Amino acid sequence: GLAIALQTAFSGKLNQQFGAIETVIIIHLFGLLLAIAVYLLRGHASFSFMSNINILAVIAGSLGVIIVFSISKSFNVNGALTTIMISVIIQLIVSKIIDHYGLFGIEKNPVNMVQIYALIIIISGVVLLQYNK
Repeated sequence: GLAIALQTAFSGKLNQQFGAIETVIIIHLFGLLLAIAVYLLRGHASFSFMSNINILAVIAGSLGVIIVFSISKSFNVNGALTTIMISVIIQLIVSKIIDHYGLFGIEKNPVNMVQIYALIIIISGVVLLQYNK
């Protein structure tokens, strides 16, 4: 949660200074450099895993680009709180759909009324916060 809040603020500031696509490039470049450094520092590094990359890994990276782009643009329009709350609501709804239908090979966990009420309360909170502006 802390990392998401900080990333939202930092990417929003970068977006103001450089633009959305440039922000995506900067963030992912530094993320790649950090990931490689950590990978090499933990020892026994081998890049042989690259020969067995699944298409889902490529899609996940592409989604990361979309996420950073969207968050940086939204931060400038909506501010940090609303951006994060909208992101969390969408994550809750999509993850509940994944659970309900058992998508991507996970065990089905059908939606119930308590979960629907909880989502309505959370969405109402975002609407109230936005209305209060």
